[in-house]
Amino acid sequence: MHRKFYRTFSSSASSSPSSSSSSSLLLHQTLIPKPSPSPPPSPSLPSLLPLSLNPARSTVDLIVSRLRHCPTSPSPPRPRIHLLPFLGPARSPSSSPLPILPSPPSSSSLARSHLPLPPPAPLLLLLHTLASSSISPRRRLLADFLRAHPEADAFASLAAAAAAGCNWSPAVFGLLVRVLARSGRVADALRACCRALRIGLPPDAAAFNCLLCALVNAGQFDLSWKLYRRMRSAGVDPNSYTFNILIRALCRGEGAEKAGEFLEEWQSDGFDPDIVTYNTLLDGYCRRGRLGDALYLFDVMFRRGVEPDLVSYTVLVNGLCRDGRVAEARRLFNRMLQRGLSPDGLAYRALIAGYCKEGRMREARALLNEMISSRLVPDSITCGVVVEGHVKCGKLLSCLNLVVQLRKYGIVISLDSYEKLVSALCAEDRPNAARNLLNWMLQDGYSPNLKIYNLIVDCFCKCDCVQEVLELKDEMVGRDIRPNLETYRILISCLCRLGKSSEGEILMAEMIDSGLMPDSLICSALVCCCCRRREFGKAESLLTYFSQELVIYDNESYNALMRAYCEENEMAESLELQDRLLTLGFVPSSETCKSMIYALSRIEIHG
Repeated sequence: MHRKFYRTFSSSASSSPSSSSSSSLLLHQTLIPKPSPSPPPSPSLPSLLPLSLNPARSTVDLIVSRLRHCPTSPSPPRPRIHLLPFLGPARSPSSSPLPILPSPPSSSSLARSHLPLPPPAPLLLLLHTLASSSISPRRRLLADFLRAHPEADAFASLAAAAAAGCNWSPAVFGLLVRVLARSGRVADALRACCRALRIGLPPDAAAFNCLLCALVNAGQFDLSWKLYRRMRSAGVDPNSYTFNILIRALCRGEGAEKAGEFLEEWQSDGFDPDIVTYNTLLDGYCRRGRLGDALYLFDVMFRRGVEPDLVSYTVLVNGLCRDGRVAEARRLFNRMLQRGLSPDGLAYRALIAGYCKEGRMREARALLNEMISSRLVPDSITCGVVVEGHVKCGKLLSCLNLVVQLRKYGIVISLDSYEKLVSALCAEDRPNAARNLLNWMLQDGYSPNLKIYNLIVDCFCKCDCVQEVLELKDEMVGRDIRPNLETYRILISCLCRLGKSSEGEILMAEMIDSGLMPDSLICSALVCCCCRRREFGKAESLLTYFSQELVIYDNESYNALMRAYCEENEMAESLELQDRLLTLGFVPSSETCKSMIYALSRIEIHG
C-alpha cells in the first residue's frame, strides 16, 4: 500500500515542473479542508441596511440603475485630513469669518476625528453618495434627516460620516447649505457655510446663491455683501444669478443709487446683464420714485438689444400710476399691446388702480371688462381696488351693479370688499341694500362677522326700522353669532328713542341672562325714555336698580329725572326725590342745582 502510494507520488514528482506544481496544489486541496462557501452578494442595496433604516424602494432602484450606467473610472484619493479642521480652530489668516456665528467645539487629535456615526448612519452614507449626482431625492432625503433630528449637528454628522471611511463627497456640504436656506433656517445655513469654508471645502455657486437670496429676502443686506466677499475670496466664481441677487439687494436696501455703478463695474469685467437684471433695476428705481432714471434705463434696454418683457412694462406702468401719471401709463400699456405682449392680471391691476386713484371709474370699469373679455379672472385685490374706488367716489349704485355683473361671471368678491361696501351703504342710511349684500356674502360662502351685523343693525335703528332690526337679531342668533354689548346698546337705545321702554327692559333682561352687564349708556336711555313718558316712578326704580344691583351711578340719568320731576311737580316733592336719590349715593351737580332753581322760580311766578 505504501509502496504503491510512493510509486505514484515519485512518478508524479519526476514529471514536468508544471505537473509538479499542479500535483502539489492537488495535495494541498486534498489534505486541507475547504472553507464553507460564502453566500453570494445580494443584488439589492436595501439588504445592506436594517429594515428600519431602508430608504424608499424607488430611490434605491434609481440609484442602482444610475450607478450601473455610470462609467467606472478610478477617482483620485481624497485626503481625509481635510475633514478634520471642522473640529478645530484652524483658520486661514487671509480669510475673516462672517461675524455672526460661534465656532464649533475644537479638537486637534486625529484619533478623535473618527467619531461614531449618528443615527441613521446609512442615510448619511447615502447622502454622500447622492450629493454629486443629479438625482432629485437627495434634497428630500436631507430635509427628512433634518426634520427627524432637529437637535443634531447636521454638518458634524455629515463630516463624521465622511471621516468614517465612506465614499464621501464634498458637494454634500453645499447641499446642506441649500436645504437649510430653503427651509427658512438661514442662520443654520450661514453657520454651515462658514464651517465648510474653514475646512477648505467651499460650497458651489448654487449654494452661495441660495443663501444670498435667503439673506436678501430676510432684509439682511449688509450680511449678504459680507457673504459675497467671502465667496469671491474663497475662489467661487459668481454667475448671473449672483449678480441679479445683489442688484436686488441694492434696490431693496439703501443702495439703489449704487446699483448703476455696480452694473458698470460688472460690465467692465465682461458680464452681460440680462432681462432679469434690467427688471430688477427698473423695480428699484420705481420703488424709490426715480421714474426719470427708470424710463432712461428702459430706453437703454433697446439700444443694448435687450427686448423688454411683460415684467418690464408692468413695473413701469405701476410706477407711473403711483406717481399720478396715468395718461403716460396708458400710452405705455398700449405700446406693450402693439409689441405683441399679452398683459396679465398684474398689468391690468396696475392701470386699474391708477384710474381708481384719480376717480376715473368709467375707465376703470371698461378696463376691467376688457380684462374679463381676455379670459383673465380678476383676483380679490383687483376687485377690492375697484370697489374701494367706487366707495370713495360715492358711486354705490354703480358699484352694486358691477358686483352683480362680476358674480354673474362667477367671480367671487373678497370679504374685505364686501365689508367696505356694507360700511359705505350703512353710512348713507341704506339698510335694505346692505341686507341684500349680506345675503350675497352668504351665497358666496362667507360667514359675516359680528362687526358687519352691528353695522347693519345700527343702520336699521337709525332709520327706525324696529321690525327689521329684530328679525336681523334673530338671524344673528340663528347663525351662532352672539350679540355683544354694542348690539344690545344699539337696540335698547333705538327702542327707547321710539318710546318703547318696556321692550327695552325686556332686551336688558335678556342681555343680563346671556352674561352681559348693561352700562351707563343703557341706563341713560331707559331712564330718559321713562322721563319723557312722565313715568317718574319707573324711572326712579330703574335708577335704584342700576345703583344698588349693578353699581352704576349715571349722573345724566339722575339729572334727567330731577329736571323732569321739577317741571311737573311741586318743590316739596322735588326735594323729597332728591333726598331719596342722595340716600342711594347720587351726588348733585350744577345741572341739578339749575333744575331746583327752576322749580323755585315757578313757585315765585305762580305765587
